[in-house]
Amino acid sequence: MFAAALVIVFCTSVMALDMGQSAPSFSLKDQFGKLWDLSKLNGTVTVVVAANKDSGREMGPWIENLDSKYGSKIQLLGLMDLHSIPGIGRGIAKSRIRKETPQPLMLDFDGTVSKAYSVTSDSPVVVVIDGNSRVKAIQRDEYSKSALTSIATAIDTALKSKAS
Repeated sequence: MFAAALVIVFCTSVMALDMGQSAPSFSLKDQFGKLWDLSKLNGTVTVVVAANKDSGREMGPWIENLDSKYGSKIQLLGLMDLHSIPGIGRGIAKSRIRKETPQPLMLDFDGTVSKAYSVTSDSPVVVVIDGNSRVKAIQRDEYSKSALTSIATAIDTALKSKAS
């Protein structure tokens, strides 16, 4: 389903993904060529759903349910670790992702940002980042109603904090 695409990667530092800490910075292009930079999302509640080519097939339920529940209230971004895709296949992969995925999916061909977001082959990693770029929740399990409820609680809290 997900393959690869052309991307610009910049990560100022690789830090651990920990609750309450600053979220790892990123500056990546999505499948449509739009550049996403965490520093430019300041003041916005951002949810990153990160995966690699193995766990990427499990991103759909997270993206669809969060988009349905929150719409434009949050910035919902996919992050795909594609460091194993050779340069020759990146254009084909980007084209395929563009056709199959309407939501923004940041493409990490370097793998640095994906590593900072603890991407694994097991399941997607869902990270809630508040308007001050602090990690408010991390979910490393497959999609389930209880996992969604946990993430939704963190998003709701971040949205209320933003409003006050």
